[in-house]
Amino acid sequence: MKRALYYKTLENGIVKCKLCPHYCVIGDNEHGLCNVRINKKGNLYSELFEKVTAMGLDPIEKKPLYHFYPGSKILSIGSLGCTMKCMFCQNYRISQATPESYNQPNSYSVDSIVKLASKQAGNIGIAFTYNEPGTFYEYMIEVAKLAIPAGLKTVMVTNGYINREPLEALIPYIDAFNVDL
Repeated sequence: MKRALYYKTLENGIVKCKLCPHYCVIGDNEHGLCNVRINKKGNLYSELFEKVTAMGLDPIEKKPLYHFYPGSKILSIGSLGCTMKCMFCQNYRISQATPESYNQPNSYSVDSIVKLASKQAGNIGIAFTYNEPGTFYEYMIEVAKLAIPAGLKTVMVTNGYINREPLEALIPYIDAFNVDL
């Protein structure tokens, strides 16, 4: 677990998450709508820091980005949770899961993801995808910050449901966005 970046502590240890426009008000030991941010005694935590549930070396066109390094590969990673509850979600097994219900996500430190991406032949970078990457915001931004000096590109495949302040903090570290459901 890692302390979340965007929240406000209210009275009686309740927190208000400020990462997305849901502005979840979360009681002690409760989760927000995304299922992966938890209030522990007035502090909000991401339960997903360095937890990966899906990984693959994908064609960049699968993101789908057709004019961003066409023909290249990108290491794609995802975790759990989403800010939406789409009935048609193709990745519902991870987007709608809770940390308690998902059997053993894999642990990858920020450094190890960047090193793994750097070692993949023909890989241009790291894509944050499969579920809504905003749910693992703290991990994503730390990986993206480390990817730049390693010469890796970063891509965020997102539903776009994120507040202005966290988005503006993220923009300098993401090379391409695809807003998609």
